[in-house]
Amino acid sequence: MTPRFAALRAACTDDLAAKGYFDRAPWVRDAVLTVERERFVPRDVWVWTKDGYRALSCGKEPEEWAKAVYDPVKAVVTQINDGKDTPSTAEGAEGFVCGSATSSVSALDIVCIKLGHLDLGRGHKVLEIGAGSGVNTALLEERAGPGNVVTIELDEALAELARHNLFAAGYTARVVCGDGEEGYADGAPYDRLICTASARSIPRAWREQVRPGGIILTPYGTLFSNSGLLRLTVGADGTAEGRFVHTAAYMWLRAHRTPGGRPPNVGAERLSASPADPDKVLDGDWHADFTVGHLVPGLMMQRIVGDEPRILLWDGEQSFASVCCDGWDESDSVMQQGPRSLWEEVVAAREWWDEQGRPEITRYGLTVTGDGEHHVWLDAPEHRLPQGGA
Repeated sequence: MTPRFAALRAACTDDLAAKGYFDRAPWVRDAVLTVERERFVPRDVWVWTKDGYRALSCGKEPEEWAKAVYDPVKAVVTQINDGKDTPSTAEGAEGFVCGSATSSVSALDIVCIKLGHLDLGRGHKVLEIGAGSGVNTALLEERAGPGNVVTIELDEALAELARHNLFAAGYTARVVCGDGEEGYADGAPYDRLICTASARSIPRAWREQVRPGGIILTPYGTLFSNSGLLRLTVGADGTAEGRFVHTAAYMWLRAHRTPGGRPPNVGAERLSASPADPDKVLDGDWHADFTVGHLVPGLMMQRIVGDEPRILLWDGEQSFASVCCDGWDESDSVMQQGPRSLWEEVVAAREWWDEQGRPEITRYGLTVTGDGEHHVWLDAPEHRLPQGGA
């Protein structure tokens, strides 16, 4: 550890403390101060700027790299395109990335929020889904203790990176290369399961491998809105139930990513005016989008900007809609195809959210039944969300 990194770590920790990120779990502050984050960040990474992801090398820009490592509110991207590209091969015009970020060292603010909601105790057995570079694993071991953390990583190269980083830093967590959706039965039962990627459903193995009364904590969302942090308590009957405790947007588990693109042709066109201003229906509110995504099953969206801005919607099957943002009340501003009228469903879902008093994500919860059915609810399990818009 060098004085420069120690100073950056202390300043970052003080900043997080001043904003209340350790109030729920004071042990997290000690862990953040102890884990040398720079040991877990590759020398060549990418950072987000207003123009996109830019390659950043410790060898070329050591001060900028160090600041990025200890930026409390920004993630550092460690992998692009599932490892098919390096910072040089992924570089496009003016040094910005061509491709998608597929692994990162998460920003410390959301890491602290997640750890605070895990209610992790000394001696707890923990299964982490998604090792990445190993830094979150190290934080978990600081609390749970040596020999109590197993982390599973699908990507072979990332698993090896985490294994190397953890060993070099003196940690004993077991790193397993495998499919996180299947968990790791050899170490079960676990007291806590924490996922470092977003899920669209809760795998059966997670419920089976966490003891009754244990906690599953994972980012959770829909293809339309990747925006919730879900905390579930596992029941003795194989169920799991709990609330969304915060907002969160993580990269998807690989099997949960958006499937393909819009359908090329899904039948006869139906033209109509929009019943509401599209820019007000889909105004970017996280809580509204979270609701719409759960009320309209399978919904996906793309915004087209330019001289003729429009919104494209599809459901991954046989329904599609195109909505003009300008002149939305004209008779041909909405074109829909397929068995579902997706735009009407979206408008109805937004109206339902407004009518309920515009609830925030933390008023919602999820019940997973013993046979794997998922039911999102508002305020209480008996108040399940309607489907098909509202």
